[in-house]
Amino acid sequence: MKIIIYIFMSFVFSSDIFNVVNDESSIMWTGTKTTGSHDGTIMVKDGYVEIDKNSLLSGQINIDMNSIICTDIKNASTNKYFVDHLKNEDFFSVEKFPIASLNILSSKLIKNNEHEIIANLTIKDITQKINFVANIDINKNVATAKGKLEIDRSKFNIKYKSKTWFPDIGNYFIYDIFELNFDLNAELDS
Repeated sequence: MKIIIYIFMSFVFSSDIFNVVNDESSIMWTGTKTTGSHDGTIMVKDGYVEIDKNSLLSGQINIDMNSIICTDIKNASTNKYFVDHLKNEDFFSVEKFPIASLNILSSKLIKNNEHEIIANLTIKDITQKINFVANIDINKNVATAKGKLEIDRSKFNIKYKSKTWFPDIGNYFIYDIFELNFDLNAELDS
């Protein structure tokens, strides 16, 4: 009898793990300042999502902070200087904190394929709860998620030219909010 109950419960409450496919996923970042903006990409290191009956239950996405590149600065030496600055202590301290992570806590269907996601975002070993909307499409063996995160860098101790940290900086500030536009693809774990 216990075996029958176990099999029934496993069937009723089963969920599937989908692993993020790194080379089929992309994350574009944009940071703005008073005189313009910069943009680029950053790579997913690894990750998974847990799905049950077309509902996102949980997940973990790890970002390789060493993979950050800038796509709008065309001069090679200026580009290298800029990316090195993003990786140093003024911004992401990549040598000390090579991985950022998003831990999905819950999701709620809003309408159609749009879901409100609640997650913990960890950057520089500081974790903040965030909410965002993602368009999630789940097929039998493939799941995709597209959306945008707006992240307040000042909450992750990224102080460089931050008006939050330096209110008297005048017009030389960089906005605290930066954006991550993501297009993630995951396949059913075999």
